[in-house]
Amino acid sequence: MASLVEPLTTAIKGKGPAALLKQVGKIIRRFGLTVAKADRPLRRLSQILQQFDCPATLPITAVVLARNSTVIGEYADQGIEFAVHGYRHIDYSQRSLEEQVADFQRACRVFDDHGMHFEGFRCPYLRWNDDTLTALGQTGFAYDSSSSLVWDVDEKHVTPRYRRVLGFYGSQPAADSPALPYLDTANDLVRIPYCLPDDEALVERLEWDSPAEMDQVWPEMLRQTHKRGELLTLGLHPDRTEFCSNALIATLEQALALTPAVWCARLSDIALWWRGLCDATVQVRSVGQDALELIPDGPEGTTLLLRSLDVRTAASPWAGGYQRATQAPCVIHTRKRPFIGVSPGSSSILLSFLRQQGYIVEVSSQPDAYTFYIERSSFSRREERPLLDHIEEADFPLARLNRWPNGARGALAVTGDIDVLTLWDYGLRFFGR
Repeated sequence: MASLVEPLTTAIKGKGPAALLKQVGKIIRRFGLTVAKADRPLRRLSQILQQFDCPATLPITAVVLARNSTVIGEYADQGIEFAVHGYRHIDYSQRSLEEQVADFQRACRVFDDHGMHFEGFRCPYLRWNDDTLTALGQTGFAYDSSSSLVWDVDEKHVTPRYRRVLGFYGSQPAADSPALPYLDTANDLVRIPYCLPDDEALVERLEWDSPAEMDQVWPEMLRQTHKRGELLTLGLHPDRTEFCSNALIATLEQALALTPAVWCARLSDIALWWRGLCDATVQVRSVGQDALELIPDGPEGTTLLLRSLDVRTAASPWAGGYQRATQAPCVIHTRKRPFIGVSPGSSSILLSFLRQQGYIVEVSSQPDAYTFYIERSSFSRREERPLLDHIEEADFPLARLNRWPNGARGALAVTGDIDVLTLWDYGLRFFGR
């Protein structure tokens, strides 16, 4: 009985009783007794992605993979990445560390047994706790994409249903937090935020005067992340492709139009790149009076950006007042070191954060030697956005590594969970299967 009660109570918390009843009706219309009905929107999603040469990551629950491995294998062969969406579709934030480790290990075995490569994870309901991160680290996952950021939507579109689910997810405002990966060194886990509103919010929780109005939400989110040099993790469950195809196409068209480029990538590629960026260095050598030679050492595609500097080697205009070095080594003329100087007593969390952004950080007790110097004995996640804004909106001379490969200004990851593929999958969820 407990296995039946928990999924119901969790669904009611997230949707509300009336919305849950409506959802059951929609599930019956979208899915059949076989996978054929669900395969049509999945095929349409794949066609759109291939049209724009855009990869995708689809987390899938392990028990659903086990029941539908043949059709999922076909899409994996097309280049779609499948991540783990739990062993079952349950609220892991209510589970102990031991329970989560056991469940994640079971999920990994299912993926392995069906020859499905995996690297990442997303929690059902976007709900997690600190033990979730520990369990993922112990299980060997490379990344997690369960934390959520929400973009502002005009208040006239917002409903109580939408506010309810944001609280259920524990979403944080994108205006206050960078939409960027974060390397959790304690768990050796790259954490990639999931962006809201997603397809469920657009179709079922927000109210629109016209479909065209809805279709512009994701392109606008992409414009904002691109301007900030950040990441849009666009959430589209494959079964809602019919309702969101125009919005997805408009976003992918926007990605092609923006300059500098938008890097479209799978979550596993983003996690791998971010680890490489965290380890990247810049060799700095004096080559004459007030002249420095800079040699980036990082993964393929590492790009050196230069702002308000006298660059003596080849460079091209980029964005936000930066130039992009097109020759290595790069030589600059500067009286002060155009890096971020950090006091010896500053927080190690601050140093890690700055380096993860691509900033060249030097620990020094000589503030006058740097164009920007910072001293903070403590640093929290709440301070990240104000600090980034302060650095990027200024015009002091600065050399740094770009966040994204090959000179891209922003990044886009198309992703969406596969919770069910048949009516059997949906029904069995309520029995813990």
